[in-house]
Formats: sequence, structure tokens, C-alpha cells
Amino acid sequence: MRLPYYIFVLGFICQLSAQQTFEPGKVIDSIPVSNTANETFALYLPTSFEPSKESPILFIFDPGGRGRIGVETFIEASESYGHILVCSNDSRNAPYERNFYIAANLFDHIFSRFTIDKDQMVLAGFSGGSRLAWAIALAAGNLTGVIACGAGLSEASHAMLKEHEFSYAGICGNRDMNFGEMLDVKTYLTNKNISNTLFTFNGGHDWPPRADINRAFEWLAIESHIKGKKVKTEEELQKSYRLTYEFAKKSEAEGDLLKEVENYERIYSTYASLYKLDTIATHLNLLKKKSAFKRASKSRTKALAEEKEWTRIFYERFNSDYNQPQNADMAWWNKKLTQLNNKYANAEIEFQRMLERVQFNLFAIAYSRTNSLIYKSSEEQKIFCIDLGKLVSPD
Repeated sequence: MRLPYYIFVLGFICQLSAQQTFEPGKVIDSIPVSNTANETFALYLPTSFEPSKESPILFIFDPGGRGRIGVETFIEASESYGHILVCSNDSRNAPYERNFYIAANLFDHIFSRFTIDKDQMVLAGFSGGSRLAWAIALAAGNLTGVIACGAGLSEASHAMLKEHEFSYAGICGNRDMNFGEMLDVKTYLTNKNISNTLFTFNGGHDWPPRADINRAFEWLAIESHIKGKKVKTEEELQKSYRLTYEFAKKSEAEGDLLKEVENYERIYSTYASLYKLDTIATHLNLLKKKSAFKRASKSRTKALAEEKEWTRIFYERFNSDYNQPQNADMAWWNKKLTQLNNKYANAEIEFQRMLERVQFNLFAIAYSRTNSLIYKSSEEQKIFCIDLGKLVSPD
């Protein structure tokens, strides 16, 4: 599928007509998008907002079109970094063509009404919204960064992938169904020479904790500085390094060696061009030689491999039953899900996390097929999906 580049280029070069007045420090829920029938968005202006000055901006995409929820997730970061927050109430999990035009309408509206700092434009999204943010970033090309929460790249954009100037900050829970994918995305983008990092947290498929979002914003700011935009003073750079180092020490105290290595690797890759970090490099090497780290790493690798196999089994069976719902055998599903739970519910932590990822992945597959914007499921197919969802997640 070809992405409509021209839509986003037009959106970004439109600049300033009459500016409507909104109260800073307050979420405004449903602002109409000009030149549309009924599209709306949620808006938050930081308390530091000044209409006459260029403002950084964050466009947010929630998979359910929940503008207020998308905006509220980033308020703390907005107050810290000064970004205007904008989240569509209409962009949601749906065909990309539909969402591209909704996004283009929103960009045209915002860029004609606010004075935007073109060197500080960020996109963010959760789940399907994360994939959409990535696809738009590739099409637009002139962005600071992407904050991708709970999902990786859009399939539609892989053929377009090339070296870009923007940076990619992934955030994902270790119980999220897309956790393995996000680990793979980190490797993939690194191999493509795209500046990226991955923040992981103990949680499932949801918008990340505010602390991790703030850390992602700080990482993007440092990346912008390193790339020549000089957005930080030396004092601010040193403060940023100290806070990042203190966070790594905290994970060290908690005894999570995988998280500890993740944080120290990020320190080194982010700040090595600014400071001499021989001590960090030595510490990293020692961490990776520890037998406990090797065991934890091996356990996660094995859990991810078993996750792929269980997912393959369930995908194949789901597709068969979805295509012929009249022949679906719910007893088979009950047996397999019971087998899965009995095997991993009391296993070591990496396999418990894997269990949750597999279960939610299956629930998400079934739930997605009831989305009439994406799938033309028959009533019989929808009933099968609903019954399967209830079996996977009785609540």
C-alpha cells in the first residue's frame, strides 16, 4: 500500500491563520476539526504556553479514538517539556487510508492555528495508534521523533524504510502481547541505522506509566541535542545524565539484571558521545558475565521461543474456526487453554509473563475480528469470536 506523502507535506507547511484562544493547563475534549463534517480532537496547552512563541507539539493516536485519555497520558511530560498535546477522537484501529486522511485534516487544522516549532514535532501512539504514528512519521519525514507504546512498525511501511532523521522511542510492558515484537523492532531499527531505544516496564498491554513516558521524552531531547539542535545547556545535560544513572542504579538495587543491563546500555549509547563512560562500559561487561544474567537472558529467550510456537498453534486453529465457525470446537479451545495455564501459571517469572502475553494476544485477535471498520465478519463469525474471548478472559 502506497502512503500518501503529499497529505502530510501539505499539513506541515501550512502555517498560521487566525488563532483561537484556549485555556492553558486544561484538557479541552472535543474541538471540531475545520473543513470536516464531524471530526474532533482533544487538546492540552501547557501552563507555559505563549501564543506568540513557537511551541513544540505532540500528536497522539489512541487505538480507540479516546482523545482525552491520549492527552491525559502525556500531561506531565507536556508540563516538563512544553509540548502542545493533540489527540484525535476519530483516528482508531481501522484501515490506514481512513486514518491518514483524518490525520491530514487534523494537521492542517493545527498548523493553521498555532505557531509550531518545526524542529520539535513528535508523534506518539498506543497499540494500533503506535503503528499509525510510525507510518505517518515515514510519510512526513520532518519529525523529531516517535514514541511508540505497546506495538511496533506498521506492515505497510516496511517497504519504505530507509534512514531517517527522527528518533524512535519504544515503550512496552514485559507482559504485553507485543513485547517480543518490540525487542525485534529495536534490533531491526539499529541494523537500519535509525536512532532508537526501548523502555520496558512491568505491565501489560496499556498506555505506559507516566514515568516511562517522561524518560522517553528526555531521551528524545538528548537525541535532538546530539543531532545538532542544541536544545540542552551543559547543566541540563549533566542533570539528565545523573537522573538516568540514578534510575539504572535503582533497577540494580531491585535485582532485575535484564532491566539493569537495558538501562546501562541506554546510558552508554545515549551519552557516550558527550562524556567519557569507561566506567559504565566496564560495569556493563561485568553484568553480562554474571551467571544470574545469563540464566535470566536464557530464560527469556526460551520463553519467547515457546510463545511463538503457542501463538502459531492458536493462529492456525483460529483462522480455521473463524473461516468455518459452524465447525468450531470450543472443547478444543478449553482443553488447550487449560493445558497452557497448567504448564506456566506457576513457572518461573519469564514464563508467567509469556503466559499472559499469549492469552491476551488470543483475546486481541478474537476481539479485533468484531471490529466492523477492519473486518466484514458474519454474525456467526462474531459469535465465535465473542465466545472465544470469554473463554480466554472470563472477566
